[in-house]
Amino acid sequence: MIKVTAVYRWHEGAHFNHDYYHSEHMRIARAALQPRGLLRLESDRVLYPGEPRPGQVVALTNAFFGDLQHAQAAAKETLAELAADVPNYTNIRPESYFAQMLQHEVTTG
Repeated sequence: MIKVTAVYRWHEGAHFNHDYYHSEHMRIARAALQPRGLLRLESDRVLYPGEPRPGQVVALTNAFFGDLQHAQAAAKETLAELAADVPNYTNIRPESYFAQMLQHEVTTG
């Protein structure tokens, strides 16, 4: 399984509308990515005691695909649409990367 992650790091003068991001932007992302092989979509609101400091991650998204080919094609085909929505919720430029997910069994005892 391949995970595509977009990370938002706080900077001086940043703003981030979590309500919009976790509802409307995720709706747009799901609609754009699902026909291109999206298996699961998650979004995180990172919690800190107090205001975030520069460099701290304030939000991230994980989109899961069955293989690298589908993930790369989906990212390429939807980049313009998803990037066009970013100014609606933040002035932070997202960082993104692809990762291969490896499963590790958890045992008790």
